[in-house]
Amino acid sequence: MTEGEITEVQYLQGLIQHLRTAGVTVVPYSLEPGGGEPSRVLAKARKLAAKDDYEAVWVVVDVDEHASLNDVVRECAKGSETVVVSNPQFEVWLIWHLSSSGAPQTAASLKKELRRHGFTGTCKHLPTDFPFSNVDQAVAMATHRTRATSLNTRGPNPSSSMPHLVEALRGR
Repeated sequence: MTEGEITEVQYLQGLIQHLRTAGVTVVPYSLEPGGGEPSRVLAKARKLAAKDDYEAVWVVVDVDEHASLNDVVRECAKGSETVVVSNPQFEVWLIWHLSSSGAPQTAASLKKELRRHGFTGTCKHLPTDFPFSNVDQAVAMATHRTRATSLNTRGPNPSSSMPHLVEALRGR
C-alpha cells in the first residue's frame, strides 16, 4: 500500500515488471494508493489485509510533515505490517536510480533534480524510459553507511528503506 497515488504505484508496478523480466517470480500482489497521511495508509492496508489472505503487508510512505509517522513506525515495528520510509520523500529513491547524489534534500530540490532527468510537470509520472535496471545502483546509494535504514524506522535525510522491499520482491 502506498501513500502516493501516482509515483509510487507507477514505480512499484514498473519494478515488479522489471524483476519478472530478470527471471524473478513475484507472487500476486495488491498495490493501491492509501491517501496521504501514514495513519490512513496503514488503516487502509489493515482493512484490505483483513479481507484477503496476504503473505505480507508493506506500507510505503514519505517523511514529509506527517504528524502520525512516528506512531505508524512504532505500530508496524510491533505489528504484522512493515513500513518503508523514504526521507524526505519517495522521490529520493527515484533520484538514486539516476544519480549518486547523497546530499540532504527538500521537496523542491528533489523536483528540480527529477526535471533534470526527464520528469515533466509536477514530476508525479515516471518517464516511459525510467531506468528500473538501475535498481542496484539505488540500493547501493540507500545502503551507504550514512543512509542505511532498517525497516520500520525513520532514517536521516536522505534515506530510504526501499532496499528491503526490493529484496523481498526478489524473493531473498
